[in-house]
Amino acid sequence: MDALNTTLGTVNIACGIVFVLISIPLVMKKIPMNSLYGFRIPKAFKSEENWYEINRYGGRQLIRWSVLLVLIGALYFIFPIEHSAAPVKNALLAAAPIVICPSVAIVKTILFSRQL
Repeated sequence: MDALNTTLGTVNIACGIVFVLISIPLVMKKIPMNSLYGFRIPKAFKSEENWYEINRYGGRQLIRWSVLLVLIGALYFIFPIEHSAAPVKNALLAAAPIVICPSVAIVKTILFSRQL
């Protein structure tokens, strides 16, 4: 196991855990309407009910996709990346899960908000 794999695995796992911790208060409807924390899409600000429903749904989605991010991070320890002459490939392998997982949760939340 080398530093690259340790770093990639640790970063993915840490980001996944942070996203889960951020999501828990949203799922529990503990965060009132505000401009700093939560899914701040226009539809969420139309009513208190929308705010809590959108943020609860978004928090659940973010938890689901963050669990996947943690599992991907664990895979770096099980299936190490070989150093190659393609540093772009390694950079993509590092950044893609951290970008894609929360992005899917955000898109799903936006689509959910359109149903309200």
